[in-house]
Amino acid sequence: MKKSAVVVVVVFALLMIGIFAFGGSTTLTKPITVYMVPKFTGAPYFVACEQGAMRAVKELDELGLPVKFHFMGPSTANTEKEIKMITDIIALHPDALLYSSNDFQALIPVLKRAKAAGIKVVGFDADVADPNARNLFVNQATFSGIGETLIDLVARNVGSDAGIAILSADPNAANQNAWIAAMKHAIAKHYPKMHIVTIQYGKDLPGPSFQAAQTIINAFYPKVKAIVAITSVAFPMAAQAVWQAGLKGKIYVVGLSTPNDMKKYVKNGVVKDVVLWNPINLGYLALYAANDLVRGMMISNVNGTKYIGGGKLGFFKVGKNNTILLGKPFIFTAQNINQFNF
Repeated sequence: MKKSAVVVVVVFALLMIGIFAFGGSTTLTKPITVYMVPKFTGAPYFVACEQGAMRAVKELDELGLPVKFHFMGPSTANTEKEIKMITDIIALHPDALLYSSNDFQALIPVLKRAKAAGIKVVGFDADVADPNARNLFVNQATFSGIGETLIDLVARNVGSDAGIAILSADPNAANQNAWIAAMKHAIAKHYPKMHIVTIQYGKDLPGPSFQAAQTIINAFYPKVKAIVAITSVAFPMAAQAVWQAGLKGKIYVVGLSTPNDMKKYVKNGVVKDVVLWNPINLGYLALYAANDLVRGMMISNVNGTKYIGGGKLGFFKVGKNNTILLGKPFIFTAQNINQFNF
């Protein structure tokens, strides 16, 4: 349930009046420290998440709610390095930790240690299997929403009986596995003649993703009429592989990535549709959520339903397993993609 930006400003103004009227400046308004740890730093997607978080930090500073913000993570997707960094952060005793998990299971113990140390733990982009390992998860879009959108686009462009290939990151990648499950469900429910020919993995790295796309083309075309690439690294590599193979217009390539990474492929006609959400807003909301948790600023209605204040984005309901939803997936096309710069 979202409110307008005007209402948000009024609520924050009343909050600030209350804080100072009751002498709360030494508690609610003291500086807090927040670390943001993405899956890896070497991708425009996570750079956009950082930009959003920094926007939130600036706004909170202007409201008298200072945040010391740190952005750090592995340069490439590496679960062991991510765990090591989080372990090192725990030793620094920050107020909050924002994470995007490289592995659905592996990060659970270290996140539980962070919680036990009194750190507010907030996931964004990619969660872990155990909701007890964190305080809150900011979901960019529902898995079913993403899965159905991708499959609907395939059906619309190459037919409801198409053979498709999926290009993912890693067999243990939480988000990607959930999207694959959602795509399978959408196929079974809406397009029973559509079928998945193969699932390949590119480790969220450009080289292996390109090679996996080439494997799909060399081993499975023409059975494969569409490649669905479900990582921001894999999608441009799949488009590049189709372009180099001279199969533009013969293999439909769709997936999840940032508009800046896909503009050239939309321009040259290899890609028609790019599915995503706004990662700037995702980082922005995650930072606000961490701030609200640390400062005890969550609100509840008369029924006890809790809400997180998301700054200019409005208010967000805290749902099952302490999850909040940013919104619906967005489709970038040749008609609108140049309007976005991330």
